[in-house]
Amino acid sequence: MTDAALVVALANAQADRRPSHARHVVAHDALAEVAGANAVLEPFLDGPLAAQELRQVRALQRAVVAIAAAVIDGSPPPVDALNALAAREPVVLALEPHGDGLRATVHATRAANVAKLVATVMDELSELEPSRLRRCARPECELVFYDTSRSATQRWHAERPCGLRERQRRRRAQRPA
Repeated sequence: MTDAALVVALANAQADRRPSHARHVVAHDALAEVAGANAVLEPFLDGPLAAQELRQVRALQRAVVAIAAAVIDGSPPPVDALNALAAREPVVLALEPHGDGLRATVHATRAANVAKLVATVMDELSELEPSRLRRCARPECELVFYDTSRSATQRWHAERPCGLRERQRRRRAQRPA
């Protein structure tokens, strides 16, 4: 099972945020410039993104957002945009030992960062359990997360702020006026 880390990072890269103690939602776009994109994608890449790769990364992000939304809603995911990006980036399918068996993995054939990201996204999407990809249960939050809890009952993308705020709201609603 995958933790879908890259899928979640791309799905949330342009999601609006409501920081702690903020009264209003703050627009957020981590992919607006190369520095922000590198900060988000650094764990998934061997080197920094180049400025000319940002347009392709944004196209990949849009494809991931559409697929994640469809998976969460239970509708057929629109995979054409992701497949079109993958068709532009040469990859090799390799068979590798995995535990007691074998697993096919996708590898980029050149050092392009976008090729590595596309291959990783496709690998994560093929391995994730669709019922575990969710939106935060807090109404004000639109962030996506992948539920890695053993019981598959995670409700919020993070304990702070969403879990804490939601429990506070329930307690306040139960108190007499």
